[in-house]
Amino acid sequence: MTTAVEGSTPTALDLLFGPGAHAAAAEAMVGEISSPAGGKDLDRALAHLPETVRRSAAQEAGTTMAALLNVDLTGVLVRGWREHRDIVSAARRTLAAPGSTELVSMSAHEVTLDQQPSVSVLVDGQQVAVLHLGLSIVFDVTALLLGISGGRLAAVRSGRCDITAVLAVQSADLLVKRARLELPGVISLQRGIRLLPVGEYPVSENPAGDHRGSDPRGGEYPSDWIPGGRPFGAAEPEEGP
Repeated sequence: MTTAVEGSTPTALDLLFGPGAHAAAAEAMVGEISSPAGGKDLDRALAHLPETVRRSAAQEAGTTMAALLNVDLTGVLVRGWREHRDIVSAARRTLAAPGSTELVSMSAHEVTLDQQPSVSVLVDGQQVAVLHLGLSIVFDVTALLLGISGGRLAAVRSGRCDITAVLAVQSADLLVKRARLELPGVISLQRGIRLLPVGEYPVSENPAGDHRGSDPRGGEYPSDWIPGGRPFGAAEPEEGP
């Protein structure tokens, strides 16, 4: 099953837990970091503290880890396309020839994202535990036809993207989910998405129309971003092994 919402900006959190499921994601994280698979690291580190403190620390850790999953999937996909030679070349040609448009057809390809952030748990200013999160997403893109104008992605004429996401906590897989995304209608183009470094565009251009999700949000995610796709849609979920 494929679900795509016009103009939506799907995130890894939406894919793994469902739209608007931040609270459910946080609770799942709390359960996982206290489970045998999670190594009970946090429970052991807080064993000498009152129950209320332990419960509060676990909840805060789970909420923080869930927030790390607010990764814009469309932005990751576009970032991968920015590394593709044919797309970059078309962007430069159309930027040099105002009013021109080029159609770029791309064969099947992958875009990948691999993040390994960590959350430090502090009690009275002292670090008592470090929780490690792993997020791996593979986008498999097929039948892609892009319209490029003025150095920007102006249209997605066709394209399908199957996505596989794996979430791990303390090196143990917590969730594996798959979805299919029909790209037209999912990527919100507005004024177009910039495909070249900002310095290559005229100074007069207003960057407010750029797709903000194409880069990590203000360094919020301390991880490696690897260009390399599967888009988002509510799909037949699969629980991890």
